[in-house]
Amino acid sequence: MGLKSHVIVFIFCLHLFSLSTVFSHGRNKGQREKSSRCRGWEEDLRSNLIAPGNITKFLERFKDSISTLSPGCVQSFSLNVSYYNLMKLMMVLNEKYDDLIPGTRKQIYKWVEDIYTKSSGPFGMNTMDSSSGEGSKPNGGKDKGKRKGKDKGKGSWITLDLLNILGRFIVQAPTSTFKGIARGETSTICQLFNSSSDLLDNLFDLKPVQARILIEGLNACGNVNISEDATIAKLGQLACFYPIKQLNMLNKMALKSLQTQLLNCTRNLKEIYRVLVANVNVNDLTAEKVKELGAFVVGLKISQVSNISKEAIQGALSELKDVKGWSRGQIKVLVKKYNEIKEVTAKRLKDLGVLASGLGAKSFGKFKGQELLDAFSQRDVAESSNVMLPVQKKSIMKAILDSVKIDSVLQSLPESLVPQIPTGNLEHAGNISLEFLSKDKPWNLGQSVALINYVKYQLNKAQDISKLKTAVKGIPCTLIHTLKPDVVNALANNPHVSIDQIRCAASMFFTKKKLSQGNYFRSLTKAGIDEILASYLIFEPTIPELRDIPMSLCSNIVDLISQANISVLPLMSDRRRDLFKYAMECLKLNVSSLTEDQGASLGSLVCEFNAEEIKTLNKTVFLALIPQFRECRWFTKEQQKALRETIMLAFPTPSAWTVDELTLLDVLLTVLTHDDFISIPSNDDIKIALEQILSTHKPTRGRSFKFSALYWKFFDILTKKTASNRKKRASECAVTPTFMQIEALREANSMWTVEQLGCISDEDFINSLDTLTEVTSFSTKQLKALKAKAMQVYGMNINNEQLASLERITLGFNNEEVKKYFTKPDIDTVGAISNYIEWSLIEFDPQARTIMKNFMNGRAYSNLSSTELVGLGYFICNVRPHQILSITSYRSAARDIGNKMCWREETRTALKVKAVETFPNIKSWTGAQLQEIGLVAAGLTAEEVSKLSTSAVSYLTPMAVSFFPPKVFSAMSSEQLRNLGPENYGAVTEAQKAALSRMQLDALNENIGSTGGAGTIYWNPVIMLTLLILSLTVPLH
Repeated sequence: MGLKSHVIVFIFCLHLFSLSTVFSHGRNKGQREKSSRCRGWEEDLRSNLIAPGNITKFLERFKDSISTLSPGCVQSFSLNVSYYNLMKLMMVLNEKYDDLIPGTRKQIYKWVEDIYTKSSGPFGMNTMDSSSGEGSKPNGGKDKGKRKGKDKGKGSWITLDLLNILGRFIVQAPTSTFKGIARGETSTICQLFNSSSDLLDNLFDLKPVQARILIEGLNACGNVNISEDATIAKLGQLACFYPIKQLNMLNKMALKSLQTQLLNCTRNLKEIYRVLVANVNVNDLTAEKVKELGAFVVGLKISQVSNISKEAIQGALSELKDVKGWSRGQIKVLVKKYNEIKEVTAKRLKDLGVLASGLGAKSFGKFKGQELLDAFSQRDVAESSNVMLPVQKKSIMKAILDSVKIDSVLQSLPESLVPQIPTGNLEHAGNISLEFLSKDKPWNLGQSVALINYVKYQLNKAQDISKLKTAVKGIPCTLIHTLKPDVVNALANNPHVSIDQIRCAASMFFTKKKLSQGNYFRSLTKAGIDEILASYLIFEPTIPELRDIPMSLCSNIVDLISQANISVLPLMSDRRRDLFKYAMECLKLNVSSLTEDQGASLGSLVCEFNAEEIKTLNKTVFLALIPQFRECRWFTKEQQKALRETIMLAFPTPSAWTVDELTLLDVLLTVLTHDDFISIPSNDDIKIALEQILSTHKPTRGRSFKFSALYWKFFDILTKKTASNRKKRASECAVTPTFMQIEALREANSMWTVEQLGCISDEDFINSLDTLTEVTSFSTKQLKALKAKAMQVYGMNINNEQLASLERITLGFNNEEVKKYFTKPDIDTVGAISNYIEWSLIEFDPQARTIMKNFMNGRAYSNLSSTELVGLGYFICNVRPHQILSITSYRSAARDIGNKMCWREETRTALKVKAVETFPNIKSWTGAQLQEIGLVAAGLTAEEVSKLSTSAVSYLTPMAVSFFPPKVFSAMSSEQLRNLGPENYGAVTEAQKAALSRMQLDALNENIGSTGGAGTIYWNPVIMLTLLILSLTVPLH
C-alpha cells in the first residue's frame, strides 16, 4: 500500500474509530466492570456474611441477582466469615460463574485467598456437624493460625476441601498457586483426582499453562497414569490439553476414551488431532475407518484429505457432516469429491450438513427457494452458513426471497442469514409482533428500525420493552420522548440498546426532573440518586450541574460515573477529562496519593490519567489498577511511554518474568519495546502464555495497541531464532517455515522474511494456505512472495478454484499477471477475493479493472444480478460512473454496497445518484433506508443533505459522516446536527467542525452532553495544520 493511501486510511480510522462501536452498560455480561462500593442488595449480602446464623435464606431470595455482583463490593467483604457461610456463598457463585463480570471472579478468588492467608481462616470449621455432609474439615482448623501470612501464592494453603469450595474460581489463581497444589505425590491435585469431585469437568476457562501444571502434577502422583483409558475418562477439561508428546503412547482403548472426552472441549483441538492422525494411511481408509476416526478426521492435512477415495467420503458423509472444525480448504476438497459421485442438489444439501459451505454461489443460485429454506432449517446445514462468504449468503437469500413469502422465511431462516434480509422485504411482512421480536435474532440496525414500526404503538409497558431483543435498537429518539419514565428506564437497561438511545433517555430523564422539581440538583437526595442510571451520566448532566449536587452526595455520583463506559465519548471530548476532574475534586483525591480502594472507585476514569499522573502512581496502587487500565480502548503515545516506565518500576526485571506477569499485563504488553521482549525469558510457559494472549486479542483499527513486538517474541520462541539471526537474509532456504509452525503462528506469520516465505515447501503451502490467507499484516512484498510460491505450486494453468483459494494473496499479482491468469473469473472467484479494501486504492486499480473487465466478458452492467453486485465487493469502487448508473439490481444489494469504503468521490457520487433513483424522495428517507444506503450517503450534495429528516440523521453511518466534504456537512441545520448521535459525532473531522457556525457547533456538541462552552472540543492546532497540509497534498481520488 502506498504512503498516500496509508495516510488517507490513517486519517479516516483516526476519526471513525475514536468512538467505541460497542456500547456495554447496565447488567449485560459485557459491561464495564463496576469498581464501586456495595449497593442495594449487595449491602445486605455483605452484612449477612458476618451476621450470626447462616446465609442460606438470603441466598435463596437473591439468587437471581448474584450474577450482577460488582468487584468493588467483593473487595469490601470482611475476612471474618463463618465456614458455613463461605461454603454456601461459593456454591451459589459457582453456579453463576459464567454470568459474573470477569473482575468479580478475580476479586472473589482474592477474597477467599485473603481469608486463608491474611487472617486465621473462616471460623466454625471445627464445630460443623459432620453429619450435615457440608464438606470435610481438614485439621479441624488447628493450623489456621500458623498459615497466616505464610506461603501466599505457593498453593500450600489450598486443601482438598478448600479447592472444592473455590470450584471454578481456582482458575483465577496465579501459576505459582497451581504449582503449589500440584507438587508431590500427595499433592492437592492428586487428592482431588482420587476423590469423587467433578471439579475437573467444570474448569471450562482453564488456561493452557495452568492445565500443563496440573497434568504434570498428575504425572507425579503415585497411583495415576494418564495414559490409561480409565484415567483419561476422569481428566475432564484437562483432556483438552492432553500432552502432545504422550499421544503416541496411547493404546486403542485409551484413544477411544480420549476421543469421548474431547467432545466436551471448547478450545481448538486441531494440534492434538493432527498428531493423532499424522501417520494414518489415507489411501487405505474405507468409509468405516473414516467414521471410526470421528472428530479426529479434521486433523488430516488437506493433502491427506485429497488422497481419501471419493467412495470412502461418500460412505462416511453421515459422520463427516456433523464434525466441527473443518477448514475452508478441507471442506472444498470433501464437497468436490462427493460431487464427483453424486451431483449436489438442494435436496441433498441436508446430506452435506456443515460441509454445505463448500458449494459456490453459482450452485446455490440454481436451487429452488423452498428447497433451500427447508435444507437450511436443519441445524448442521444452518451452521455451515456461519463461515460462508457474502456472495454465497446473498445467492441463497436471493433464491429464497424470489419464491418464498417473507413471513415463511422469517419463521425458519437460520440466524446467520437473518442480517441478509433487505429491509424492503421486511416492510411486506405480516406477522411481526412483540412476541416475535422477543426472539433473539441478530437483526442489524436498519432491520431493527423497519421492524419497530410494526410495534411502536405497543411499547407502553416496561415489561414489553424488556422483552425486546436486538430489535430494540430500532426505537428512535422521537419515540423515546413519548414513552413513560419507567418504560424509558427499562429501555436504557436493555442490554441491546444503543448509545444514542441512552443519550436520548438521559436527556428525557433529566429534562423531566428539572421541570418537575425546582433546583433539582441542589435538592438531590440519596433516594434521588438511586433513580439515576450510571449510563445516563456519560452525557448528562453538565459539569456545572454536577457541582450543584450537595457535597455530601457527590461520592455517590462518582460511584455511578465509575460504572459508566465513558469510552463511548470521543477521545478529544473535554467531558471525559471533566468527569475525571469532578471525581477527583469530589473525593478530594490526588493521583500520587491514591490508595487501592480509591483507585478502584474510579472505574474507567483511570483511562483519563495523563502521562505525568501515571508516573506518580504508587507501585502497589498501579499493580491493583492494571485490570482497569487493560479496559481502556486508547492510549496516547505519552501515556504508553508512561505506562511502560511504570511497569518497569513496579515489576521485577523482565528477565525474571513468569507467566503471571504476562497474564496480568495482557494487552498492556503492547506498550513494551522490542528490547523489553528480548529480555523476557523464552521458555515454553512464556510461549503458551503469549499464544493465549494473541488468540484473544485480534488486531483492530479501533485501538491503539500494537502487537508487532508480541508477534516477534512468539515467533522468536517458536522458531528458536534470535533477533540477530532473523535479520540476516536467508540464502538457499537456510530457514524453511514448516506447516506446524505456520499453523501455530497464525497472525505472527507476518514475521517471516520475504525469502523465508518463498522457501515454504509445495506441500506445506497447500496445507497451510487457509492460515496464510487469514494473515492481515502481510506487506505487499510478502504477498508477492506468496503469490510466486502459489504459481510455483499450481503452475501456469492455475484455475479459478485455485485463484479463489488464494484470497488476500491475489493482491500480490501485478496487472500483467492478472491479464494472464484471471482470464475468465466467475462469481465465486471474484466473491472470494473481493472483500479486501486494498482493491479500492489507486495502487491496485489496474489489477482490479482488469479482473472486472474479464469477469464482465462484454456483458452490460445492467445485466448484473444482486448476487453478482454483492460478489463484486470492493471491485464496485473500480466501476466507471456511467456503468454504475446502468445497474438495475441496486436495491437488493444496497446494504452490501453501502458497507464498502470507496475513496473516489466520483464513484460515491454515482452510487448516490443510484440510491436517489432507488429511493426517490430524500426528505422521506427513513433510518432503515439510510442504514441500507450506508457510505453511499456521503455522495449527497449540500442541498440534498439539508433535506434529510431530523429524526433520520442519527441513522447515517459514521463512515458516511466522515466522508462529507466540509461544505456539504455545514449545510446541515442545527436541528440535524443536534440529532446526529454520539457515534456519528465521533466520526466528525476537525475540518468539518471548522466549517460550522458557533450555533451549529453548539448543537453538534449536544450529542456528547455539551452545551455552549461547557465540554466543547479542543481544536488542536497541530492536528488542524496537519489536516490542512494533507488536504492540499493528498487528493482523494
